[in-house]
Amino acid sequence: MNVASVRVNRTAGGSGFERRKKGNKTKDLNITSLIDILTILLVFMIKNISMDATQKNQPEGMLLPTTITRNELIESGKAVFVKIYTDKILYGAENIPVGSLQDFITRQDTRQSLLRILQMEARSITSVNSQPCLLILADKELPCRYITEFIKFSAQAAFANIYFSTIHTDDRDEVLGI
Repeated sequence: MNVASVRVNRTAGGSGFERRKKGNKTKDLNITSLIDILTILLVFMIKNISMDATQKNQPEGMLLPTTITRNELIESGKAVFVKIYTDKILYGAENIPVGSLQDFITRQDTRQSLLRILQMEARSITSVNSQPCLLILADKELPCRYITEFIKFSAQAAFANIYFSTIHTDDRDEVLGI
């Protein structure tokens, strides 16, 4: 709170009285030059810090994720395709019906027949000195718990790599190649 007091000025040339404020004796701080210096330091630090990925060393034994296009998988001949919809499961590039998703979850015979097919494919790919991979194409509306269940299931078939893809189109004929 600023309080004004009156003091008598006894020097020559003065009006005799002058007002003085108490309590506000600090001057305003000018930070313009401080901001300029900090900006220059920031630019200097950004310019001299290199985040080049080639300078980073990968820990020993660490395998980084890889990606591959669908066409590369088809051409390699070491991929097995499974398309999972909410009402059916299709096997292979030929879209052979295996059963419904509900059958896969509830019926053991559906699971066993699909497992035999996947194991047979994995063995035939391994016999030509390649690592078999499984490409799961899942409908975008499919709940994640079904895909998790399918991953656990397909791990029994000895696939080296499992790739995922989401079917985003509503035109099933386009996906099925019809």
